[in-house]
Amino acid sequence: METETMMTEIKIFRYNPEKDEKPHYETYKVPLGGTVLDALKYVYEEHDASLSFRFGCSGPTFERCGACAVKVNGEPALSCKKILKEKMTVDPHHKFAILKDLVVDFDGENTQTGKWDMPSTEIVVNPEKCTACRDCVLICPVKALAVKKIDGKGRAVVVDPESCCGKTCAQCVTFCPNGAIHLQVRGEAR
Repeated sequence: METETMMTEIKIFRYNPEKDEKPHYETYKVPLGGTVLDALKYVYEEHDASLSFRFGCSGPTFERCGACAVKVNGEPALSCKKILKEKMTVDPHHKFAILKDLVVDFDGENTQTGKWDMPSTEIVVNPEKCTACRDCVLICPVKALAVKKIDGKGRAVVVDPESCCGKTCAQCVTFCPNGAIHLQVRGEAR
C-alpha cells in the first residue's frame, strides 16, 4: 500500500532584476519533511527551473558551507539545516545585495536603510578562552564575527548580531578550537 506524501506550501521571495520591476512572492506546494533546501530543490525540479538559490554542501569538501544562508520566517538560517515546517516564508539574507531571487552577493552589502529584527539566537564569546585564531571569522558565512584588539589582546567579537544564523549554523561554535564561543537564546542569562 502506497502512503500519500504530506504536502505544505512554501512562500519564496522572487526577483529577477532583468525583468521584474519589484520583488514579489510566489507560493509552491512541496513535500513536508526534510529541510528548506530540500524544498527549494523540489521547487526547482518540479515547479520552476528559473528559481535561483545557492548551496555548497554537496561535494567532497565543505568549502562553500554557508552559501545557502537565507531568512526563514524572518530569521537568518542555513537552508540546508533548517527543518521545513508548514507555511514557511523564505527570503534572501538581508545583509547582502540581491542578485536574483535568493542569490545574494556575499561581497556586496545591502544598501537599504533601516534596522532588521534581531534573531533569537546570539553569539557569545568568552574573552578568557579566545586566542584570536580567526577560525570563527573565516568559517562564518555571513561575516558576523571579526577579531579586534581589546585591552592589548586580540579577541573575537560579534560585529553584526542581526545577521547571526546561529540556530541552524553554529559553525563558529563547532570550529572554535578553544571552546570560546557558544550560542544562547537572546535574553537568557549568560
